[in-house]
Amino acid sequence: MPIDMPNDAHHHTCLVFRDKLLLPSEGFIASHYISFDRLRPVYLANKIGWRANELHAPKLQTARTAIGTTIFKQTGFSPFYKSLKALQPQVLHAHFGRGGALALPVAQRLGIPLYVTYHGGDATKFTHDRKRLLPTIYQRRLTALQDYANGFLCVSNFVARRLEAQGFPKHKLITHYIGINLADIQAPTSRDGRLLFIGRLVGKKGVDVLLTALRMLHQSGKADSIKGLDIAGTGPDADHLRKMANGIPNVSFLGWQTPEQLALRMRSCCAVVVPSHQAPDGDCEGLPTVILEAIRAGCPVIATNHAGIPEIITDNASGILATENDSASLASALTRFASISDVPAMVAKAQRQLRAEFDASTQSAKLQSMLASHYAPTKPPNLFE
Repeated sequence: MPIDMPNDAHHHTCLVFRDKLLLPSEGFIASHYISFDRLRPVYLANKIGWRANELHAPKLQTARTAIGTTIFKQTGFSPFYKSLKALQPQVLHAHFGRGGALALPVAQRLGIPLYVTYHGGDATKFTHDRKRLLPTIYQRRLTALQDYANGFLCVSNFVARRLEAQGFPKHKLITHYIGINLADIQAPTSRDGRLLFIGRLVGKKGVDVLLTALRMLHQSGKADSIKGLDIAGTGPDADHLRKMANGIPNVSFLGWQTPEQLALRMRSCCAVVVPSHQAPDGDCEGLPTVILEAIRAGCPVIATNHAGIPEIITDNASGILATENDSASLASALTRFASISDVPAMVAKAQRQLRAEFDASTQSAKLQSMLASHYAPTKPPNLFE
């Protein structure tokens, strides 16, 4: 696995671990590193494909074969450690909790600090605590991971609180928001379009709750201000949701949309609706990126008080919030939104917070400073000793 790297004494290698690189919904991964000028990202993954060609940095695999990948996952062994050492990595940044567990042997073998970003469901799913005859890799390595890692980066305060409740060392929990590119932020204007939902059609996204809320409004004669709902996305619940939408006027399922198509719809819709809630298996959002993207587009947001959403949306001030998994509350929120007299002022307030806390360039620079100024990791028993 030799790799040619530029000979630049001012740059040190930062290994970036992701089990599967780069899944279709994970465009946010690259935004972490856009301001890096002292650390050079090199991606390390068990499988490379999907959107990986969008990553403008070297990409390495842990093994050449499926058997080799399985061996790496279960034991941490890889035939490429010599090549990895030749890169002289200074730090390893892993994405998702399970990614941190998989990357732990790499950090230990190379003797470098490890940081792990938790994104949402990886901190909340009940499956992590389920007792099993054969514990998962994450369960087997969790105690060692908590001991060895320098820091656990949480995409919201909500995620940090969940990890603290699970016994993660509080002094290692760091809230670090994922930013987005704000170069093309749009000034808010008055709107008169349709409601818009964007996301995967799965339980935690709450489309069923939204459809029930719309049906309630139509049945009570309170839907006059709602011109319709566009649902952009695909997923396993698509057929079920289409059946739920039967009889509700002006609901359109758009299917998968390109980023360009979504940008156009955000600029013309009356509001983006984010009805997320905790799924039965405990799966939660961290802080949905679609909210940041909507605010960037000058679009008002109607959402629930789920997970990290209240960290960017304040009810009746920078957006409208409903109680999660509560169709009546969401119906009330849709009605309240129709009565807001100055929607552009509400969005402008949200944009001020967006600029202050969610600018990708600023957040990336903060991450680089954190990773580059690490302290020496604690040393629990090494898996290779």
